[in-house]
Order: sequence, then C-alpha cells, then structure tokens
Amino acid sequence: MSGLRSALSVLPPAHDTPIGIVHPYWARKPMNTLELIIRHLTEEGDVVVDPFMGSGTTIFAALQTQRAAIGSDISALSQHLVSGLLDIIENAELVIPEIRRILDAHSEMTLPWFEFESGIYVERVRFKVNGEFRDGLFTLEPTEVVTKHRHGGSWMGRKAHTGAESLERLLAIDEAASYYIDAPINFDTVSLQANSRIAIPHGATLAHYFTAENRASINALLKLIQCSPLFESHSAALKLVLSASLPTLRLSDRKASSQWPYWRPKTDLTSRNPVIVLESKYKQITELVKWASGTALESEFGTRHKLLTSAAQMLTSDSLGCRAKLVLTDPPYGDQVPYLEYSAMWNGVLGLNGEPETSSQELVRSDANHRRSDSSEYLERLRTAFIANARLLEQDGFLAWFYQDQDLRCWKAIYDASVEANLRLLDVIPLAKQRRSLKTVTSPNSTLDGDLLCIFTADNAPSGSGDDSRPFEQVDGRSDLGVPNGSYFDRYAVLISSALRSGDIGQLADKYKTVKRALAAVEE
Repeated sequence: MSGLRSALSVLPPAHDTPIGIVHPYWARKPMNTLELIIRHLTEEGDVVVDPFMGSGTTIFAALQTQRAAIGSDISALSQHLVSGLLDIIENAELVIPEIRRILDAHSEMTLPWFEFESGIYVERVRFKVNGEFRDGLFTLEPTEVVTKHRHGGSWMGRKAHTGAESLERLLAIDEAASYYIDAPINFDTVSLQANSRIAIPHGATLAHYFTAENRASINALLKLIQCSPLFESHSAALKLVLSASLPTLRLSDRKASSQWPYWRPKTDLTSRNPVIVLESKYKQITELVKWASGTALESEFGTRHKLLTSAAQMLTSDSLGCRAKLVLTDPPYGDQVPYLEYSAMWNGVLGLNGEPETSSQELVRSDANHRRSDSSEYLERLRTAFIANARLLEQDGFLAWFYQDQDLRCWKAIYDASVEANLRLLDVIPLAKQRRSLKTVTSPNSTLDGDLLCIFTADNAPSGSGDDSRPFEQVDGRSDLGVPNGSYFDRYAVLISSALRSGDIGQLADKYKTVKRALAAVEE
C-alpha cells in the first residue's frame, strides 16, 4: 500500500481527457487516478467491477489498462451514457457518419427559426425574469440578442443588440417551429419532483427550463434520430450529442453551469441556439473517437466489458458471471444529492425509463418529502452495499471505496459491514481536493477538501500484516494521530483509519457524532 499511497500523492489529477469532458455527468473521478489504482491492485486480464458506475470512468480506466470491466447502476441515465460511449467507440465508422447526417438535417430544418436577418442568426438571448419559478409563475422578457454568422465550420461576427426593434423580432415563435413544440416530448407534462436542495421548486415541469424554440429544436432532433435506420440498435449513441448538450440548451445563468442544471438565477436567464451548441458537442465526440483509437480501448474492446442494471446491494458473483480482483467505486455519500432525482431532466427529454421502484434501492439522502423513507434507510443500504461488494471478490481481491462523510455513523456502518464480510483494512489514503464537483457544491461540510480512498482486502492475513495498523488508543483525552503537522484532511484520514482498525469507531460515533468534533476532542 505504501507504493500506491506515494504514487497517488504526487499524481496530478487529469480531468480533461476527451472521455471526461464529452458529457456533463456530475460525478467523475480523474481517469489517471483510477488507472493508477487499477495498475497497483490488479494485473492485465483481471476483472474490475464498479457497482456505482455513474459516468463510467472506472469502466474506461479498466479497459484502458487491459483489464475486463463490469459496471452496474440503477440510473437509466448512467446506463444510457456509458452504453452510448461504448457504442460510439466500438462502432465509430458506422455511428459517427450517421450522427453527422442527422445534425446536418437538423441544422437545415431548424436554423431558419433563429434567423435574425439575412445570413445572421441568433446565437443567444438574454431574458429578464418577471415573477417566480414556483408553479411556473414567471414570464421572460428579452433584454439582449447576440447574433453571429456562419463562416465555413465556425460562427463569427458576434454582435449584441438591445434596441426595442431588435427585441421585438423575438416575440413570436417561427410557425414551422410551433409544429414541434409538443412532440415527441410534451415538456409541459413532464413534472419534476420538488427538492429545494437541488433547486427544483414546487410545480416545476420541463417546459419551465427551455424556451419554446429550444423545445421545438430538441423535438425536431429527436424525430430525426427516431427515423434513423440505426435507431433500434444504436439509440444511446445517436442521442449522446443531445444528452451531453442539455445543460447548455436550457434556460440558465450566463455560463450554463453543467454541475447545477436545475439552478437558475432569479432575475436573468440565457438561452442558446441549439444548432451551435450541438455542433460544438459533436466536435468533442469526434475528438473522443480519435483519442480512443490511439489507446488501449480498441484492443479486443467488445469482449472486455459488461453493463448491468442491478443496485449495488443486490449484485452477486452469479450476476457478474465471475469474481472480481478489484471492486473500485465511488458510492453516494451520506449528505448528498439524489442522483435519480437529478437525472429527471435527461430522463424526460431522452425518453429514459426512470422506474419509481428504483428509488427504493438508491443509496441516498434526499430533502424531497416523497423520499423520506429512502433517506432513513441510508445507513442500512450503505452497510448492505458494502457487504454485497465484498462478496464479489475473489480470494486476495481488493475492495476500494472512495468515501468520506462527517457523520461518524456512516463510518460505523462501514466498519460493521467490513467485520461481517471478513474484510481487512489495508489503508485509508487522503486525496487532495480535486475539481469542484456536485458533492462539494451540495455538501461542502461533508466533503471538506478532498476524498478518502479506503482499501480493504479479502485475504485472511491477520490485521496489521504488512501495514501500519497502530490502533486509535484513546477515545477520551489526547491521542497521537501520527500527523501533528499534517493538514486537517490528513488528520481526518488518520482518525478514520485508526478508528476502523481498532474498532473504536462506534464509541467515537456515540460520543462525538461528527469527525470535526472527534478531532477537536482528541487533539485538545
């Protein structure tokens, strides 16, 4: 473990790989970090499993390093994203030209809807918000139009218009566009469950997040995709450009923050021309294909991966069809946004099947009233997921969880699960703060300034064999945490590691409740 710890401490995280930036999925570890972990804990040909697959970064990191990869997730969006990316990489020569054909047809059909004057098109519109978002009781008043003209494959000549005559041109939707507003997706009928934590107000529908023109443009694109001869076999890949573009197509702040798609400024909103947005995302996808063709991804690619739809706590070695050398995953923390609710925008637009029953399996705490039972069961689902993950391992396999939470009850649940699963803790490695993510936005007090990588093994060696297993000797009073000059996050990692090894985590949870209080007490 010392070699892995040292290597991780000096590795600069690489977020902006082509596969990392192609889709704005809101939970993503640096791919080179995952590759390093996989190389240290497995050999080529070994099986790597991610039971909380999410954006699929672990899957692609395993494939990059010549391992077999199995991912599972109950989220329809996760399945859609990862399967679409795999399909595009595997079948690029077939799929990419069809995506190009569809986008060209879409541009020819819809770009005239955004014509400002001859050869000049609306690139974006800024609006003043009148009213409030609750129950959709707001109207939009145009305040600025930004135009550009097409020059070859680029858009140039940016010009802003704020005059009354210019703004009046935007008041009526193009007659041709009106034909597509309600089909195949009727945005007005797709309701979103209220959740103040993720900025979804009471009475929200998808229609409140898109202008009429953009709803029509999205529907026109969906119809073209549905008419494609490749639709039945490659629908996820064909929809990937749209899926990746949604946060930028919605009514948003000026920067269209992809980590926060439901949040909207209360006074000013911006909408963008879909043709320009989709073209930009298409270029990113073609860069992804070029990148993949020069990596290990293309080597016997199709024979080395499998995707499942089981909840993490229900996965078995039978469902995998094998046992894993490494289970490497990033489960939802105890004070965090609910992923299934967060993906509702994508589910509604892409026609994904977000089954209500999957919520009863999600590892989550949510502010939504209709999910109180799910929140109350978080600790038990955390415990059972850990045990199920452990039972996927082959002898001498490794379970590596990115996890950390201020609530010591969460750590007590992990400790109890490790005892029941007969796993031995090898290390708790602190990783410095990565890029700002949804977890740090919604849970700044829980995620602090980094992550913890908790590594367990399924072997039967006695605790402490080959690693530092110095117990956390005192629950009350002063205790030497081993890093007197370390950062708060380093001391936090040592506290958790020591308490998990000694079994004192339960006493800490009962007495101090949170990591912050426990550290303050033992460092007095």
